[in-house]
Amino acid sequence: MLKYKAEENGKTYVEVDRFFPSSKTCHVCLNQVGSLPLDIRRWTCQSCNTTHDRDINAAISLRDEGLRIISCGTRDQADRQTVRRSSRGRKKSSTTLVSG
Repeated sequence: MLKYKAEENGKTYVEVDRFFPSSKTCHVCLNQVGSLPLDIRRWTCQSCNTTHDRDINAAISLRDEGLRIISCGTRDQADRQTVRRSSRGRKKSSTTLVSG
């Protein structure tokens, strides 16, 4: 739906790979931490000593990755492992809605 709305309004729609490590990549120096449990909401980069709020850092990293994809004119990611999409599509919800 986002793609349709963006195109309708003359905007560019870009999808960043769902496995892109946005919350654990420092948006300042691009250093990536190995492990970052979900309960850690603030962390400090060991390379540049910048303190990050996890959500804000992830938003900035996603924006920068989207701009990189647009500027390169490709969806290929430099220095990142290739992840193939499943041919089975998205998982369906197992929850049944009952109207009353």
